[in-house]
Amino acid sequence: MKHYIGIDIGGTSIKYAVFDEKATILFHHAVLTPIGNAGDQIPKALYGIIDQLMSVYDGVQGVGISTAGVVNPLSGAILFAGDTLPGYAGTKLKALLQQRYGLPVAVANDVNAAACGEWWKGAARGYGHFFCVTIGTGIGGALFSGGQLVHGRRFRAGEVGHALYDKRSGTTYEQRASMTALMQMAAAELPDFHGGGRELFDLARSGDAACAALIARWTEEVARGLAEITLVADPAMIVIGGAVSEQKEFLLDFIRAHLNRYVPAQFGHAPLVAAQLGNRAALYGAIYPFFYTEETERDSYGNRIDQSI
Repeated sequence: MKHYIGIDIGGTSIKYAVFDEKATILFHHAVLTPIGNAGDQIPKALYGIIDQLMSVYDGVQGVGISTAGVVNPLSGAILFAGDTLPGYAGTKLKALLQQRYGLPVAVANDVNAAACGEWWKGAARGYGHFFCVTIGTGIGGALFSGGQLVHGRRFRAGEVGHALYDKRSGTTYEQRASMTALMQMAAAELPDFHGGGRELFDLARSGDAACAALIARWTEEVARGLAEITLVADPAMIVIGGAVSEQKEFLLDFIRAHLNRYVPAQFGHAPLVAAQLGNRAALYGAIYPFFYTEETERDSYGNRIDQSI
């Protein structure tokens, strides 16, 4: 049987899965992202994961990598990474893995991969123009238009987490609206709360007024960014991904309550949907290139790339 390995590298954890030839997940697991110099530690972590999986599953046809950071999808190199992954920029993941395993390797930005996964197998099937936002350790974005990902001239299209910089607080959108920001708010304002994001939402669902009020203030920050996306890209829908997407309509209702305040009256906004594949969307997107057959002169996600870059 043919198998495919998908790996999703985030600032907090590395998720990985084995898929069969019908893109069904046979095995799924996660480990903490190693601390230290990411350029050294992440390749070592990947070697350990892939070695282990290949000792159990034969017939591996390819390895798909979804990763935080700005990625050149042609070379599979990391062009830029934030503070959560120090020393990661410049890491040539595709070359390292191909040299070690002699297998086809595809490397993509994690939100681009999530968008591709949702378009292939999830909430965005049938949509040629949509925006995907993942909310986690940070915030990432991806624009899918004309039936393909929009990379941008320097592969930085969709990097909304760095937008909406506020001079007074010295913060960006993701520093106010990520799950990291929400948990920092909870630590500062709810001294009796001990838990993570899931527990915070569970308490709000059960009627805890303080938790609900905190989430309401946080989702207003989330809504500000989504309003900007609506105004700039006019997508047919905005797909919300990341682990928090498991909250589905409970989360989306909080966000919708704020959205109209940040667009002109009667202007309207893009419909919001939770990622159907949840936190596994990027894993599906990571292996998608191995199921895609098209002409050459395209990157591994089926998008024409300017070879002069």
